[in-house]
Amino acid sequence: MRASELLSSDFPALRPEDSLEKAINIFHDHCICHVPVVSQNSLEGLLPVDLLLGIPDHGKLISDFKSDFIYAYVHPDQHGLDVFEVMARQGLSAVAVLDEQQHYIGTVSMNKLVTILSGFYSFKKTGGIIVIKVGMRDYDLSEISRIVESNNAKILILYLDADEENASYHITIKLDTIDLSHILATFERFQYEVEYSHPSSIQKDQIQDRYDFLMKMFDI
Repeated sequence: MRASELLSSDFPALRPEDSLEKAINIFHDHCICHVPVVSQNSLEGLLPVDLLLGIPDHGKLISDFKSDFIYAYVHPDQHGLDVFEVMARQGLSAVAVLDEQQHYIGTVSMNKLVTILSGFYSFKKTGGIIVIKVGMRDYDLSEISRIVESNNAKILILYLDADEENASYHITIKLDTIDLSHILATFERFQYEVEYSHPSSIQKDQIQDRYDFLMKMFDI
């Protein structure tokens, strides 16, 4: 899944000589906060339209707001997760795609990217979630994997959130099972601090009850 495969064919673009009114119309019609400004196939920047809604003179030219442009882009061969990182880091609803000659070739919207990511097996697959806390020096991915796999489960997703102030990681793990009791017990036995888990034992029983009821309905 590369940036070139994520391009939105109908994504609008502005020219420096366009009016603010046109940008605001794009914002309302397409629910887009960041619109690329392109001149002669070259990216001038992304215009944060939502920040300009309060300006009374909608006849102003886009070029008048050049100081507000955000210059952010990715290349066509970058992976979708790289694209997501760029948008998340800069708080963008869209990011431009430039070729090797720095020519503008299109835009990737956050809406389309999230829609595609949500279709990945790891996201669609039903499973439990565990969040553990560990010191940065103690982080050992192979040990975490062994703990999970020793309980006949597999890791679908794992990502880190760093707490620099306390020199620790908050590790979110999605598993291919909702039966977390033995996995949680093993983490605690290895002295991992479990901050969160879902489903809980009660929620798991509720899910199992619903499943059993559904199977009975099929038998009827």
